[in-house]
Amino acid sequence: MGRPTGAGGGDDADEITEQMAKMLAKIEEQKKYLIAGADRNANAKEIAYGGAYASMEGEGAFSVDAFRETFALTITDASEERVVFEMEGCSAAFANAFRRIIISEVPTMAIEKVYMINNTSVVPDEVFAHRLGLVPIKADPARFEYRGPNDLANETNTIVLSLHARCHRERLDDGSLGEVVNRSVYSNALQWCPDGSQLPEEERAKYSDFKRSQRESFGEEELGCVHDDILLVKLAPGQEIELECHCVKGIGQEHSKWSPVGTCWYRMVPEITILEPITGADADVFMERCANFNDTHACYACEGKGDKKTVKVVETRGCDLCVERVRELTGEPGWDEKIAVRKHKNHFIFTIESVGQMKPGTIFKEAVKILASKCQNVLSTL
Repeated sequence: MGRPTGAGGGDDADEITEQMAKMLAKIEEQKKYLIAGADRNANAKEIAYGGAYASMEGEGAFSVDAFRETFALTITDASEERVVFEMEGCSAAFANAFRRIIISEVPTMAIEKVYMINNTSVVPDEVFAHRLGLVPIKADPARFEYRGPNDLANETNTIVLSLHARCHRERLDDGSLGEVVNRSVYSNALQWCPDGSQLPEEERAKYSDFKRSQRESFGEEELGCVHDDILLVKLAPGQEIELECHCVKGIGQEHSKWSPVGTCWYRMVPEITILEPITGADADVFMERCANFNDTHACYACEGKGDKKTVKVVETRGCDLCVERVRELTGEPGWDEKIAVRKHKNHFIFTIESVGQMKPGTIFKEAVKILASKCQNVLSTL
């Protein structure tokens, strides 16, 4: 005989099903979103263990096939020195790997050695050498080799630049003194030396070993300084500076002067979510605090009148001006149940700002190659 079912058995089953649905929805939210609260962030951890979400469809562990299906990259803004793109379908670890590689492992050319011939300015030799090291050098690093600790400068591993400036007053035709010349020395004073070092013969052999001219491989516009208007030093009449710089290939991990970017960062894509209808007086408060601070702001709209007035989200991402205002509002009593600022854990807005040696798109492509090489090295050792 079967066991009799209580009168409330069906209701209990429905209640359990409803509770399970709520639990799964909560787990799904924890998996996909970071909740940006007024004073803390919730669900900030990323869980990649395969059995972490066993109660849900699919595995929690990383899958190459799933990554190929879901990953997408969309460029939203691009210029000669800046690119903004969105990466979707990847983890924060993946985005951060690109950020770190771009900052510290994409190679560029930079001034490494400064041979001071004469310096009568008020700037000490070592300080001036540091200033020169931070001047961005225009050159394709792929066309140069790394210079070893015992290698001499040659046409394949070094770019030689020279600078000679003397501050003086012009002598006019009538014998009187005119304007001061070379009061300010800029980066355009650094001249490319395609045949190698211009130091005296006995000194040149110690530091340089050019076999052929770099003019055979490079044009005048291919090597030099990225910007010609960087102030290097100010001189007074009678002061002079003469030096030679040797530029070599390196990476930002060794020194920031080799970093190809001024800055590189990413942020999670935000999402403004209304949890409960915001109506009446609350709608007025919300619009005043988070929407009507600017005449051109249009991320939210208010529909209806009086007690039926209701806030609608027009732009779910919000904007830089309002997301933080909404986040602060959620810290006040009652508002955390009405609205939330959620951030997608697998969707990032990535920004690269180049110093100028390389286009930002090229920098990212180089970072992809470096990351792929790292992965290949790991696989080869397994």
